Amino acid sequence: MTGGALFTDPFAVGAVVTVLIALAFFLDRRFRAFSFFGTAIFVITGAALLVNFRVIPPSIPVGDQQTINPIYVFAGDYAVPLAIVLLLMTADLRSLRRLGRPAITAFALGAVGTLIGAFVGGLLLAGAIGPESWKISGQFAGSYIGGGVNYAAVGEAVGTSDTLFATGAAADTLMTNLWFVLTALIPVVLLRFYPSIYGGRTEGEDGAPGGGAAGGDGAAEGEYWEKREISIYHIVYLLAATFVIVAVSTLVAAPVNGLLGFEIPVELWYTTLALLAALTPFNRLNGGEEIGNVLLHYFFAVLVAGAVLSTLVGKGPVIFLFLVVLVAIHGLVIFGAGRLLKIEIETLSVASQACVGGPSTALALAISKQWRALVTPAVLIGVLGYAIGNYAGVGMAFLLRAITG
Repeated sequence: MTGGALFTDPFAVGAVVTVLIALAFFLDRRFRAFSFFGTAIFVITGAALLVNFRVIPPSIPVGDQQTINPIYVFAGDYAVPLAIVLLLMTADLRSLRRLGRPAITAFALGAVGTLIGAFVGGLLLAGAIGPESWKISGQFAGSYIGGGVNYAAVGEAVGTSDTLFATGAAADTLMTNLWFVLTALIPVVLLRFYPSIYGGRTEGEDGAPGGGAAGGDGAAEGEYWEKREISIYHIVYLLAATFVIVAVSTLVAAPVNGLLGFEIPVELWYTTLALLAALTPFNRLNGGEEIGNVLLHYFFAVLVAGAVLSTLVGKGPVIFLFLVVLVAIHGLVIFGAGRLLKIEIETLSVASQACVGGPSTALALAISKQWRALVTPAVLIGVLGYAIGNYAGVGMAFLLRAITG
């Protein structure tokens, strides 16, 4: 990408992104066609176009731009933990009793599919990728079980070169966003072939658009759009609790990890504390879901703002082809075996997204599609992926090194 973006001032970039988010919600509310795809897909597609047509800057260093816009820093580093805590504090934990086993089974299928895909892709494309093929294969084995955190950790563990690391990250951004869109669309297209957590309904009882795989059950759809009584007291109490939870998690993570001798991701800390807070009166406060939902849409924009097509140079096309092989096998395993095991299509989609994108994008998928029963399971299985992704990735890397030499 050469040349600067039309808007670079943080407030201008923030204005463009916020207008895009507002337009997504307006279209989703007013037009049935948009409600089938959800607000996340609109924001992802819109942000990708705005970045690649140089309306707003990318969220990664490219060319002469080596600094990241503060709006992207806010969305990537601060909005996500705040959104996760807000959404979990106000989530319906009763859904776990019904969805626990299917969600874990779906995640296991996704992890197995990722390992098979990484192994096959690593063998097929070892010559094209070069001597570090085993390293990048291990990175994506870990990343597509637990998310981007594992990509960085495994890369550091196996010593991937900076060039290949950056190229893989660019290809990963494109594939992650593409797969997010597909996991949102698959339940719409294949609903009739799978069980549904909402019994296959596609329209609310009041005739509102959405419901079913596209937007939750009829009751959830109605509640999602109806006006709620939200007081300033609820908002400040929720925000205070959220900031305290994230701050405590950040402060205790490093010293506790040092004492234990191994790393517990900070995401696990604030997820746990948020779930504990959900057992308190904070769970009955209104506004957490609405604020968290808006914050997640800023994350969608920054996520895809790194998908700059011009960064896919050198080994980029080969790495992207590797990811196509990996994700294709992952998808066949999780959705194929999931159908045989009669797991709900929405659960399979969220579990797949938890593997490929991590808890943030899994939560984002559940929220944007209004699958409220899957909000908490999405984060929990995503955190499970964080926990095992590094081990799986390093193990896969050294297995492929032993085979390919």
